[in-house]
Amino acid sequence: MYRQSSPGDAAVFRADVRRIWDEFQRLDKSQEFGNLEGGSVEQQRDHRLQLHHCANYAAVLEVLSQTGQTSPTGQTRSLRLLELGCGSGMLTSALARVMPEGWTIEATDYSERLLAGARSRFECANISFRHLDARAIGPERLAGIDAVLLLEVIEHLPQDEAAGLLRRVYDALPPGGLTVMTTLDRAAFPRTFSGYAPHFVEYTHRSLSQFLKEGRHSPFEACDVFRLASARIVCEAVRAEERGGYLLNRLRRLELSLERRHAEFSAFRDWLESRLFRLYALLPENDGFDLEGYLSTLEFVRSAPESRDRDSFGLVAVLRKAGGAATME
Repeated sequence: MYRQSSPGDAAVFRADVRRIWDEFQRLDKSQEFGNLEGGSVEQQRDHRLQLHHCANYAAVLEVLSQTGQTSPTGQTRSLRLLELGCGSGMLTSALARVMPEGWTIEATDYSERLLAGARSRFECANISFRHLDARAIGPERLAGIDAVLLLEVIEHLPQDEAAGLLRRVYDALPPGGLTVMTTLDRAAFPRTFSGYAPHFVEYTHRSLSQFLKEGRHSPFEACDVFRLASARIVCEAVRAEERGGYLLNRLRRLELSLERRHAEFSAFRDWLESRLFRLYALLPENDGFDLEGYLSTLEFVRSAPESRDRDSFGLVAVLRKAGGAATME
């Protein structure tokens, strides 16, 4: 389905990550509190997390560029992409600025507030922002779409809801259509679940592969699960989680439990978080972030990804609906 990596691929992938990172840093960052758990990775001070997300979008660029979908002149043909769960749209906009000419992307989310900000800051010729609840997606929304993107979405869904979403996407895609998914990889961590409150399921290469290859979960006839790897990022992420991540996650889950029991707590939480974010936003940027050092460690692992449990921080799944003329060579 997908060709194996070659020696020059690492340099190409890192260059794509760098291009997306540079565009991401140039874009207009929202000054409004935008929910740090989702849609606002640009408001995080953790630059490793931002780099992780840029690597997700670089993997999408590489996967779609190598599908073999070319015109008779040998040029990569135009592609129409649909993203589900674009959040603030900033990462999608960075991708749009480095995509090949002729590609377009329709970025969708359920949050009208996030979409309003995205439209005012990022909408241009090759990217548009539309409201879409993925639970109601139908064939009419995917007419003419070549690929659907689900980036850092599946971990926010219980497995039965994730399976339902994959079925709806499959039914709506044309023959030969692709779905590209990314999610974090828990394989290197001591615990199978971080306890991070917005997440329902966190996967490893093995568990995601099993989930996607079971017909009751995913109807796609072809499936590959690749990895994003960096020994440095994994080592630092594991250390950071062990030094406090679990405690913070438990506090967040307690907060959500209180919110479910007491409706008035939600307004108090919003008030408190908005003020905490204002303080958080005043923290100095990490100008000493060693971007080149991190970039030099990044790999998009397509050859024997199952062997990279110790240094993988992200998973990239490529699902194809049977039929159509396009092939991944």
